[in-house]
Amino acid sequence: MKFEEVRDLIAGVPYTSAERGREIYEHVLTESPKKCLELGFAHGVSLCYVAAALDELGEGHIDGVDLMGVPRDPSAEQLLERCGLEKYVTLHREKSSYTWFLQKKISEKVGNPSASQDYDFCFIDGPKNWTIDGAAFFMVDMLIAENGVIVFDDYSYAYGESSGQTDGVNHRQLGEDELRIPHVKLIFDLLVQQHPAYGDYSVVNEQWAWARKTGGLHKTVQIIEKIGIREKRLRSARKSLKRGT
Repeated sequence: MKFEEVRDLIAGVPYTSAERGREIYEHVLTESPKKCLELGFAHGVSLCYVAAALDELGEGHIDGVDLMGVPRDPSAEQLLERCGLEKYVTLHREKSSYTWFLQKKISEKVGNPSASQDYDFCFIDGPKNWTIDGAAFFMVDMLIAENGVIVFDDYSYAYGESSGQTDGVNHRQLGEDELRIPHVKLIFDLLVQQHPAYGDYSVVNEQWAWARKTGGLHKTVQIIEKIGIREKRLRSARKSLKRGT
């Protein structure tokens, strides 16, 4: 399915903008991931962009994971049906957190490693929480293939920007610094970028953070600002690393 077609079918549904949807769509078209994962799909907008690109390629599948019992209008099922993309997506809902889904996938892999098929692409867009998403990163690392890509949404979001709760995280139970400091930024800067297996990092518009599982051979850090079709690279640094050094 062409990008413009899926964009028009899901126009007006939160929370992934058409600009961000194009980034995911083009990534999938370029890299042709066979097995994808989305943690935190909400209405299913980004799922539709991934599935549309898989449809264009003619192969591939994505697992979507979110909380059960959270009403959405439209639901992910309805949105996928509207686009005719259901066959590319399997939806999973957990009671407490998508980390429990990851536990089950890791258990399957450990129990039968010869039958495991790792993910090539993972989009993490959940509660934006240090504890949940920090743990999710290390779990996803056990399930993502060499050269696979992880993307975090809401890089600069801080809980103090809103009140109430975010995807099950009660803001009133957080400390002052937990409300002030963006948790995803901490995860990406302190966990992902320090992990020896990852490199080719990009932070786009202080919103999305990308990392590739390079095996530790090299690292690239880019801070990118995109304005429409124009792209400005604000800061870029590259260094090659050899294993064991």
